[in-house]
Amino acid sequence: MKARAAAALFVAGGALTLASAGFRSAAREPKGAEYAVRWNPADGGPSTPAEALALLGAGASAGAECVVRYFDLAAPAGAPAGTTAILRQRVCGGDDDLRLKFRSLHPLGSGWRCPPDADYRKRAQVDIGFGESAPARVYSYSCTLPVAEPPASLHATPKPCASRMTRFDADTPACPGCKVEEWRLPDGGVRLEISQTAPNAVDALAAFTSVVGRLRARGARPVDESKTELGSRCP
Repeated sequence: MKARAAAALFVAGGALTLASAGFRSAAREPKGAEYAVRWNPADGGPSTPAEALALLGAGASAGAECVVRYFDLAAPAGAPAGTTAILRQRVCGGDDDLRLKFRSLHPLGSGWRCPPDADYRKRAQVDIGFGESAPARVYSYSCTLPVAEPPASLHATPKPCASRMTRFDADTPACPGCKVEEWRLPDGGVRLEISQTAPNAVDALAAFTSVVGRLRARGARPVDESKTELGSRCP
């Protein structure tokens, strides 16, 4: 089951507004968000990273190549109640990291903790994904280590397959701080993604919604699957 909470958008009096659970009290909401849209280039839209970069007004550039692998993982001791635990390894030619993520349909507040067995870097954000219909919001609480292998205390088992990902910077006036990624999946499929780290705010949502609109106008059909779902399915 997908851990997602849909938020419907509508225009009222010329302003973009969130309906449903949307932006709750500022005291509990993470301040940052990652906005993302991904699509299957075989179904339409920009078919290469270069075409996606051009859509954003960015020139072609050399990307950073990584291998991404997910793990089978039981909930670690002390995991926040009601969350789904995800463990992801990313190896990028020496710039490696391991990320333990707790995903929730509701904000956790400031009391959540990373496992005490390592010096994790802690971060909270809202993941806002654009799929076939309205944007979906899920709360993401991550614990990151600058290593490739997980601590033994997590008792994690690597999945027997991995994805190859190439990331390109696309920081332009049309999409400040954006990135384009090409994912070559274990089943042989390809997905492209545009993402942006920005404030968890209506204005930022509206700006990225405009980017998604331009992408749709080019024939792209955004997909609902997360990168975790796509990268975890081994043939």
